[in-house]
Amino acid sequence: MTRIFAQVLRASASHKVEQESQLLRPKGYTLPSNAVYLGDVMTALLANLSQPDTPHFPQPPGFNEQRWTLTTQSGPLGIRVESHAYWGFGLFNSGYLNVIELTGPYAQRMRLMFDLKASIGRNPWEFQHRNAAVKWLAKNDPTSTVEGNEARWREGLKAAHHEFEASIEVIEQRSKTVEKRMKAEKNSQEWVLEKAQVAFTSAQCDLDIARNALADENAPGLERALARVEAALIEADPSTGLLSSDFDASAPEELRLRTEANEAHATSFSDLEIVDLTSPGEEEE
Repeated sequence: MTRIFAQVLRASASHKVEQESQLLRPKGYTLPSNAVYLGDVMTALLANLSQPDTPHFPQPPGFNEQRWTLTTQSGPLGIRVESHAYWGFGLFNSGYLNVIELTGPYAQRMRLMFDLKASIGRNPWEFQHRNAAVKWLAKNDPTSTVEGNEARWREGLKAAHHEFEASIEVIEQRSKTVEKRMKAEKNSQEWVLEKAQVAFTSAQCDLDIARNALADENAPGLERALARVEAALIEADPSTGLLSSDFDASAPEELRLRTEANEAHATSFSDLEIVDLTSPGEEEE
């Protein structure tokens, strides 16, 4: 299990808790329910879960709408979050922290921490009121410290980062293998080198996108880019026989092969008719 603490900065009555079932509902829910202030940390956490169960509140909010306990399950990943006031008698959003408990596969726990930190755009272990956080932890969780909490966060981020780097490295090795096969293969009815080069170039472009996405802590963007790389390498690989003379390589428009067929339809910009689609109202604005 991973137990971490996160500083809340913003919160509003964006959701409700159904009174009968104690399940999370949207703000517009009309059956008997109470408002709940989830806060920016919990909202971001839920957004990064893959098809989670509807969150349940073992401890629903009462008079203090920002104090609650929430649980949910996302595949093998279990999540329990408590919202507590640690400074200012709970009168300010910045006076709250979330106690987050994650259970399940280690890699998925670290990935969720990585996505959460990237989503909220700040270091969640940095408390707005550090001295108050130190006192709160000493009273409510004597085994934890502010420094230890930061170390657990950084450990999770580092583990997830290494996992992503390993994924990129595996694809890079696959790319080198495909490149060697391309150099050794000769054109045939089943495989055309020129088309394979288009797919291979596309794969290299997406590899750069994946590296940049990792630098930006954009895990979804990284995974999408790697998926495109894998698909392009499968096309370029002579052993698959996908790029015959009858099929073109999948690639961004600027990388597509020029053929007599599409050159015949090419038109200079000077021959294009310009149509003004703006309305008078838009021009005035």
